[in-house]
Amino acid sequence: MTIADLPERRSDTLVCTPTYNEGGSIGDLLDGLLASGRAFDIIIVDDGSTDGTQDQILARAATHPQVHLIRRKGKLGIGSAHQLGWLHARRAGYARIVTLDADLSHDPADVPRLLAALDAGADVAIGSRYITGGRLDYTGWRYAVSRTANIVARGLLTMPTYEQTTSLRAAKLDRVPEGLVESMLRDGYAFFLSCMARFARAGLKIAELPIHFRDRNSGQSKLPPFEIVRCGANLLQLAAQRSNPQPIPLLPEDRCTCTSCGRPYLIRTEAGGIRCLACLAEP
Repeated sequence: MTIADLPERRSDTLVCTPTYNEGGSIGDLLDGLLASGRAFDIIIVDDGSTDGTQDQILARAATHPQVHLIRRKGKLGIGSAHQLGWLHARRAGYARIVTLDADLSHDPADVPRLLAALDAGADVAIGSRYITGGRLDYTGWRYAVSRTANIVARGLLTMPTYEQTTSLRAAKLDRVPEGLVESMLRDGYAFFLSCMARFARAGLKIAELPIHFRDRNSGQSKLPPFEIVRCGANLLQLAAQRSNPQPIPLLPEDRCTCTSCGRPYLIRTEAGGIRCLACLAEP
């Protein structure tokens, strides 16, 4: 696959969500996005779902040409799936990207609100559970872990925002330096905090909008206990790195196709290597 083979861009905005066995929610999510009243393309990065998720996506794509599916072989990480969405948006020439969860914990009706915040002048807009008007359905230890993590991250990293870990985000691609997101070596949930730290340190204007974060309507949470430890370690590392990371330019078109999977998603990494976000090979 070459850059010219990427799905046709039908608008200036790309909405991206990663999936793994989201058969109980992906159909409703896509229906909600398609009914939102805003023009955007939708791409789903699926990590080998076995519960019919891909069938539902393809059924919508058959009648809505703005819906596209990128299949990956197996669980390659939620962070790398989001990075692939960012890279795809850049490769295909979109002006804006929106990301969200596929389990309906994020309301697709909030996507137009994020885009409106960009229209009003923000570089990045996020959905926040922890500002006035925000709500979440977590209780017990899940609420305690989430709330504490965001409070500690705000203090240690001197962040301007109260929510650091949400994936409900929109950004102007011409304002976020090329390679700032795509080059990170963060495959798990630590990706989201790392992104927010990079946005803030790059001096981007971030708008924070209150949302109602609902508990997932089907399936089980994919956050393993060890991931909490990894996220904590990532937070300490970010706190120690006070400097703004330098963006890493994307590879030229004639050097971006992976020799392992044949897709145009090779990137340079912050560690100095080359990596494919479609298959995680390191050619």
